[in-house]
Amino acid sequence: MKRVSDDLVPFDFSRKLTALQRSLYAYILTLLPNRTDAEDVLQETNLILCKKAGEYDPKGHFQGWAFQIARYQVMAHITKSKRSRLQFSTEIIEALAAEELDNNQIALSQKALQLCYELLPDHMKRIALLRFRENSQLKEIAKKVGRPLGSISATLHRIRINLSDCVRRKMPLVEAENDL
Repeated sequence: MKRVSDDLVPFDFSRKLTALQRSLYAYILTLLPNRTDAEDVLQETNLILCKKAGEYDPKGHFQGWAFQIARYQVMAHITKSKRSRLQFSTEIIEALAAEELDNNQIALSQKALQLCYELLPDHMKRIALLRFRENSQLKEIAKKVGRPLGSISATLHRIRINLSDCVRRKMPLVEAENDL
């Protein structure tokens, strides 16, 4: 396994960690009902992340790695504080953690989709806008843009393929940008 010092200057690691603090705290707060506990777990998570900096693969997804460590710290915190009146079970924590990661992926996908939409040629943008944002029927679109119905259907098919391919290409870039 590559070490952080091989490919990622420690400054870059600390920059990524610093940039992630708000998201990391928000993630922990979704798993713990108490702000003080969430702040404590954030501090513990930051310590663990710094200790494990050498284990981080710079080619990996930094936020996913950090969130996974945070989840383990939340579970450790719950185990330590079982005497508290309000505690979530580890099953609930796991479900909330998975849902939060899914929400993050959805947000990243939407960002990539918006970038890809902007790259469409103008005539495709207009058709996509009419169909997907305004929910227009194919007949309405054909009438508005002055093209045959079959042409609109074929163009929508090409738009879907273009957007799908583009999102697949852009996701690693959007994820990397989100890690910074």
